[in-house]
Amino acid sequence: MISPLLANIYLHYTLDLWFEKRVKSKCNGYSRLIRYADDYVACFQDGADAKQFMGEMEQRLKQFHLEVAPEKTKLLEFGFFAQLKAKSRGKRAETFDFLGFTHYCSRSRNGKCFRMKRKTVSKRFTAKLVAYKEWIRASRILPTAEILKTTAAKLRGHIAYYGVTDNSKSLNSFVYQVKLTLYRWLNRRGKKGCYTWEKFNKLLALFPLPKPRILVNLLSS
Repeated sequence: MISPLLANIYLHYTLDLWFEKRVKSKCNGYSRLIRYADDYVACFQDGADAKQFMGEMEQRLKQFHLEVAPEKTKLLEFGFFAQLKAKSRGKRAETFDFLGFTHYCSRSRNGKCFRMKRKTVSKRFTAKLVAYKEWIRASRILPTAEILKTTAAKLRGHIAYYGVTDNSKSLNSFVYQVKLTLYRWLNRRGKKGCYTWEKFNKLLALFPLPKPRILVNLLSS
């Protein structure tokens, strides 16, 4: 795990301090940089500041023999006014992916306030589900109890990361799809059609799977 550590230290001096000392002082409006390892999002109140940063940032990284990933880099309008502009054109405001979540413009529950919301990136959702299917296919000869316990551990890990405010729909869907996959594979062990949902639920009573729930309240953080 030395590479992420070195990248974090390297980018602290290359990007973080440069942004705080050089970029922010020249901005006409509010600006902020949010970075985790080598992934980051830069936010600007003024569109001209964002465009200027894009060019300067690429030049800054080149000085240290670094470059941006084109497929992960884009300049977009986001926020309350971006949402209004998109709505006036009959479209939806753009979204962006960061740390496994798709961030999108929305409203509060009462519809009066703007809120940025998050959901599991669809490609990440599919990839993790495919990974589970591949695991259970390779592990089908294991004892049923071991399969259930490992499945529960995998779900706990997924819920621990993706169980954040506004992501209930994706969370519920993932847990359901895993449970459905588990049921189908256990059903293949015996005579086709002999393994009912009733029997499956009795098994889950002995080896319960974690229920999807929100563990992190981003509204209070």
